[in-house]
Amino acid sequence: MTASKERIAAILAKHKAKNPSNKPVKQSRAEVKVDNILDELSYPALDSNSADVSTSFLDTPTDHSIPINLVTLAEGEIDPRLKLMSHSSRTTMHKCPRKNQLYRLGSSKIALADEKETEQGVTFAYGHAVGTGVAAALEYTTNPDRVIIETFLAWDTDLLEATPRQNKSYWLAQFAVEKFMNLLECGFLDDYELVYYQGKPAIELSFCIKMPDGFYYRGFVDAVLKHKVTGEIMVLENKTSSGTANSAMYKNSGQAVGYSVVLDIIFPELSSYLVLYLVYETKSYDYVELPFRKSLLQRALWLQELLIDVERIKLYESFNTHPMHGEACFDFFRECEYLSLCTMSTENLSRNAPLTQEIVDKIDRELANYQFHVDFYDLVESQIDKGNS
Repeated sequence: MTASKERIAAILAKHKAKNPSNKPVKQSRAEVKVDNILDELSYPALDSNSADVSTSFLDTPTDHSIPINLVTLAEGEIDPRLKLMSHSSRTTMHKCPRKNQLYRLGSSKIALADEKETEQGVTFAYGHAVGTGVAAALEYTTNPDRVIIETFLAWDTDLLEATPRQNKSYWLAQFAVEKFMNLLECGFLDDYELVYYQGKPAIELSFCIKMPDGFYYRGFVDAVLKHKVTGEIMVLENKTSSGTANSAMYKNSGQAVGYSVVLDIIFPELSSYLVLYLVYETKSYDYVELPFRKSLLQRALWLQELLIDVERIKLYESFNTHPMHGEACFDFFRECEYLSLCTMSTENLSRNAPLTQEIVDKIDRELANYQFHVDFYDLVESQIDKGNS
């Protein structure tokens, strides 16, 4: 600090030498601001000939570092970020286990974000905005302005960003939502009513399954509807596609089977239900309806597959190797973000996002935020009971 004082004193002396007549010199904004700060701190006048300058608190070194509490895992213990499963993470792992590993270990998003797909970029922002708008249209049927606002707030990237080749932008997302509102006005879903659970509409319901060995599977249900006459339960799943919607893309999707977790709680006696995939084609500007019925058998297979994926991750960790699938290096019309990096050391690649106590605490907080919590073994027991009835 002494050197700084001497430098400032020298500058003032030089400035004074340029003005020997001692006429007032107009100060710049920066000089005035510095003078004001020094006055507030009662900083002594700087005199190059003075040897006695009082000490300011600015002379005392201060540690401004923020402590980071790193978590050291025991030998054989799996990073808790890898134990967070969802439909999207399972899909990524099936395509390329190595990509899934690096994404989970290097991401600051922990629990809710990845499932709702709020990553940056027009593709994910578009799907998220349309999905939010459709859900809002079901809830606020008589308040179109509220629907527009909800859609706008759901757009989580630059408002002017767009992908013309895929016909995706904020304005086109708004158009897709308004088109869904027009469908409702023309009688679409008139035979169904929105289900309410504990006084709230069954929209964007979140659920979490506690799997063996500290694993968790998380998901969201877009909307649950009930037929006004037959009482049939239908899950509405909104999707967007830049291509042509084909039933084979959704028929055997495990995501729809996972919705039975929520339906088990709302309707304990339910054994089968209908899933309506409502796919908005961005290039044709049309909605395509793809209905599928889900049964107990499909859920039994899905539960087995969840357990297999848990064991698969444990196996990868035991070998300290998550396999690379080269055929997945080019997907969704672009190169993988880890291309040419995935052969490097995992420790070096994940160094920017080490496991800290803050991350562990965040995982616990966000897991507690899910609306429905179910134990895997309770699901198995419920499956057996329904199969025997």
